[in-house]
Order: sequence, then structure tokens, then C-alpha cells
Amino acid sequence: MPRAALSSLASPLISLLIYSVGHGLLTTLLTLRLAEEQVSVTLIGLVSTAYFAGLMAGTFINSKLIVRVGHIRAYAAYASILCSLALLYGLFFSPGSWILFRLLGGFAAGGLFVVIESWIMVSSPVRLRGRLMALYMVLFYAAMVLGQLLLKQMDILELLPFVVAGLAASLSVIPLALSRVDMPRFERHEKLSIPTLIRLTPTAVFACFASGLTLSVAYGLLPLFFAKEGMANEDIADMVAFMILGGMCLQYPLGRLSDRFDRRLVLLGLFGAILAVSLVFMMFNTASNVGLASLMVACFGGVIFAVYPISLSQACDELNPSQVIAGNQGLLLCYSIGAMSGPILAPLFMNALGAKGMFIYFGTIAGLTVLFLIWRRAVRAPVPIEEHVAFSATTPNSPVMAELDPRSEALEPEENIEEEPDKLKV
Repeated sequence: MPRAALSSLASPLISLLIYSVGHGLLTTLLTLRLAEEQVSVTLIGLVSTAYFAGLMAGTFINSKLIVRVGHIRAYAAYASILCSLALLYGLFFSPGSWILFRLLGGFAAGGLFVVIESWIMVSSPVRLRGRLMALYMVLFYAAMVLGQLLLKQMDILELLPFVVAGLAASLSVIPLALSRVDMPRFERHEKLSIPTLIRLTPTAVFACFASGLTLSVAYGLLPLFFAKEGMANEDIADMVAFMILGGMCLQYPLGRLSDRFDRRLVLLGLFGAILAVSLVFMMFNTASNVGLASLMVACFGGVIFAVYPISLSQACDELNPSQVIAGNQGLLLCYSIGAMSGPILAPLFMNALGAKGMFIYFGTIAGLTVLFLIWRRAVRAPVPIEEHVAFSATTPNSPVMAELDPRSEALEPEENIEEEPDKLKV
């Protein structure tokens, strides 16, 4: 990657790295602290759901605010909110209040991701965006892993881990505050309603929804499963780290595999693997075999993290180039609906079936998706391999990723059509 391009993007990438360390730490910390305080599984699920509801709202409606006040001021405001909320978690324990805090935190995090990703987009040439998306993904997941390693060194009943999460949010402002960037200018793109998207690419819509159902529970509630299985907090942090590492390492190889075969077949294999791993977790006690649990959770992370980007690639194969951005943004909405629903549904399984109910939930979602994919392969011919667009690694953080996707045929920033601020759509 050219040094000049990397230099211009250093500020948002460093800010992303710093913030994501605290984000990864806080996500696991909140679940473990709620479990330690004997909060019901249902309430813990609602806390997680609130975050994804806020995240969806923040990523889709914060664009106008960012345009009006500027990237740096908007980022500073979001980071200040996130820092304050991290401290409030530690100072004021109340599951009901935490639901509100998590909703506000998701909203602020959604805006923060829009700032970082739009900054990257306006500062990067189109030819480099595929590599930048991959770099963004690696830094984001690596920082999340580092957050788990920091959590291992702290007592979750003390204020310190909440302070560290707050510091990460606050310090992430510094790289951006010492930089500047022009306002992003985006093209107008064809709009796609969800019903139209379902008609054009039903497999991608269903798989993205299923990805939200599983990935949100893995992020928000998987530490709860290990806690109920009797695993120590230090080992739980390791499990989450292994899950994220698996996702980071396997996403690109699995994506490249999908370039060479019918992507629906690859997705079928991924959900089949989720079902198989779920069966393994149902059959043994993780606390008694941490080594096997580490291997299984890494495989689990590898497949569930790959579902969303491969689903986007499936959509890109089936949509016209002019529809790619709107299609990707619609698929993010489908993912977000699933992400809000998962932490509500999974506790129902756990309340009825105990801790193993979480992997019965994962297995149920995977099994239903496998049946759907088998049906789709029977009723619609695959996209010819020679018509596949190249896979791009991505994360379901904000709709700006659709603009960054090199498959969208985006224009160079300086070539884009300038719009009035109140008409700008990110």
C-alpha cells in the first residue's frame, strides 16, 4: 500500500484501534458483571439488544449531524458520551439503567463508526479500498482481542476496568483531533426496498439476518454461557479472544473459497459447521476441557464471522452494479434486525434448557438456515463462477462500508457530486 495513502489514513485507523480495545473489553465485562450479580438471563439479553438497537439507529441517522458539525467535533462528542457511559457503568449498577446506557452507547458507537469509515472513504483512492477494508477489519478484531487480554488482568467487580474502557474512548479522540479532512461527498444511488431486495437476492437477505441472530449472541451472551458452565473469568476472556481470532483469521480464506464455488454452497457449509460445533458444545462441559473449548470456539468464530461478508458477496453477484451500495446498506439493516432479535430469543432457550440452551439456539438457527439454503439451491441456478465478483472482507459496523466496497464502482472523492448538507446520505 502506498506510503502517502497509509499516512493520510493513519489518524482514523489509530483512533479505531484505541477505541476498539476499550470496546472489546467493555462488551465482555458488562456480561460477566451482570452474571456475577446474578441478573436474569432475560435482562442480560435486553442489555445486549439495547446496544444493537442503538448501533443501528446511530449508523443510519447520525450522518446529517456529522456533516453539520464536522468529523472531529462529531467524533469528540460521541467519544465523550462513550467515556461517560463507561464510568457510569462502574459507578452505578442497575440493570434497568444499564439498558438505557447501552442504548445510548450503541447510538454513540454507531456515529463513531460512521465518522471513522467516512473519513477513510474520503481519504482513500478507489483502487486501494479492498485492501483498506481488510486492514480495517484486522485492526478492529485485533484490538478487540487485546481488550480481552486486558480484562484478564482486572477484577470485574472493581471500577478499574470501566475506567480503562472510558480512557480508551477518550484517548481515541487525540489522533483525529490533530488531523483534518474534507467533508465527504457521495453520489446518489438507486434505492432498494427490503421486499425488492428479498426478491433479487433472497439467500443474502436470509443469511445476513441469520448472521445478526448468531453474531450478536456470540458477542453479547457467549461469556454468560461460559460463566454458567463454571469457567473462571480469566478463561472466559480467553474464549472470547479465541473466537475473535478465529473470525479474523478465517474470514478471508473462506471468502476466497466462495469466489471459486457457488457461494450458497459455501454458506451451507458454514451453517453446517455452526450446527456441528453447537452439537459438540452440547455434549461436554467446557470448564473441564478448556483446550477443546478453545479449539471449538475458534472454529465457531471463524465461521460465524465469515457469514456476513460472504452474504454481501452473494448479493453483489446477483445485483446490478448500480444496486450494490443500496443493496449492501439494506443487508446491513437485515443484519441489524437479526442482531436486535438474537439477544431476546437466546435467553428463552437458556431459561428453558439451561446454559446449553444457548448452543441449542445456535444449532436451531443454523439448522433452519441450512434447510433454506438447500431449498434455494433447488429452485434457482447458481451464479456462474466467472461472473463472481471478488470477495471483500468487511465488518457489519456502518452503512459507509457499502461506499468503501470496491465492488460498488464508487467514484474518487474529488470526482463525486457535491450535495447540500441536508441531502447528504452516508
